[in-house]
Amino acid sequence: MADNNVTIKLDSRLFYGLVAILAVAGIFGIGWFLGNGLSGGEQAAAPPQQNSVSPVNPVSPVDPVAPAQSEGLQVDPGGAGVSSKPVSAEAVPVEEGTPRIWVEEVADTNFIYDFGEIPAQEATEKDFTVTNIGLGVLVIESASASCGCTAAVVADSELDPGESTTIRVSYDPRVNGETGKFISKQVRIKSNDPLAQLVEFTVQADVAAQ
Repeated sequence: MADNNVTIKLDSRLFYGLVAILAVAGIFGIGWFLGNGLSGGEQAAAPPQQNSVSPVNPVSPVDPVAPAQSEGLQVDPGGAGVSSKPVSAEAVPVEEGTPRIWVEEVADTNFIYDFGEIPAQEATEKDFTVTNIGLGVLVIESASASCGCTAAVVADSELDPGESTTIRVSYDPRVNGETGKFISKQVRIKSNDPLAQLVEFTVQADVAAQ
């Protein structure tokens, strides 16, 4: 009786070659899956983050002293107004109990006073009127000038509402030898006016040659 069993002899080298090919194909397959499958999932999850909307910041309240910015008013981090020029009652209404400084002679000249031509061999003086246009007691703490050739002296340091005093400004060209020069000096008034704690105005002149 014939034997129907067929014996297939597989060369070991061919067998190991097939195993190697399958292994390489498997590695490439896993790499493709990791590279495309996971990145695709991450890309799919990205749009919700891109479409997220940040909360809208609330609108800041209006600064109550903003109208005075046209008069040179600035606001410091502590909230107190600081201006180099007096602030008129028309620009910012005066609150009850609050002082307000005003310098009459320079109010309409951009806070500059021109002596014109002055002699070189003597001091020139001018009295400036300082008025409290506020509704509280104005305290003038000091008056000073930008150099030793100019002096500023206050007659009265405390003013009730509506009261006025004078600040005498004196300039002597002989101190710095400024004969024949055009000069410009600054006068500073420190007070308890909350909107203009340090007021500054300028005096200028043409000093004669001799």
